[in-house]
Amino acid sequence: MIRFFSIFFFTLFLFSCKQKTELVQAEIKSFGLKIDFRLYNDSTYIMKRIYEFDSIKNETLEGNFKLLNDTLVCYGDFNFNGLIKNNFIESNQEYEKYEIINSKIKSNIKIDFKKFPTYTTFTFDKSKEYNRFNETAIPYELTENDLLKIDSILPICMNKTENFEGKQNADDYSKQCIATKNSNGEIEVWVNCACSGIAKESFKYFIGTVHDGGPCFFKLKINLTKIECFDVFVNGS
Repeated sequence: MIRFFSIFFFTLFLFSCKQKTELVQAEIKSFGLKIDFRLYNDSTYIMKRIYEFDSIKNETLEGNFKLLNDTLVCYGDFNFNGLIKNNFIESNQEYEKYEIINSKIKSNIKIDFKKFPTYTTFTFDKSKEYNRFNETAIPYELTENDLLKIDSILPICMNKTENFEGKQNADDYSKQCIATKNSNGEIEVWVNCACSGIAKESFKYFIGTVHDGGPCFFKLKINLTKIECFDVFVNGS
């Protein structure tokens, strides 16, 4: 009898070890689209694209992944190469990120975006779209102190620029940042801004192009080393 129960519990233990459990859940929510992206302990993933107003386009993608340190590579229905950092899964192929909702793995966190709810950052890469820097630029990883500097410089830049029509409070804007170091070793940041009420959610996930909208949309560069701004462009100006 004892032997029977020993075998039973050992078998139950082996079965429980083989059960599929979720390691990471991440998502994108934007304009009627939700992407649910999950990684499992058996090195498989499931991604679901759910369209709120056009369910016929809904799809489920599946495959395998490899995770080495913070580098994530997916194969199968969804080919992806990216990094897990700052509580996001960020693509190395384009300016796109998935926000991590639940995770059982540790990742590199230099910025707690709960402290900076109007900011998001993307890693510079010359092969990506929206390359606003010269050929000698190299990636720079922003810190919380850098975001505080940007926060202090932005209102000064806005006050020196026409066409804002009184919208001179930087807290009213969602801000996307791409940072580099130039050939002189100076930190330069491209900052893309939109009125928070318009783009508060989607701005976290990807960089898009808006051709109008007036002072609700503007972009500029900030030299954090020299504490100055340049290349300011306000939509519709």
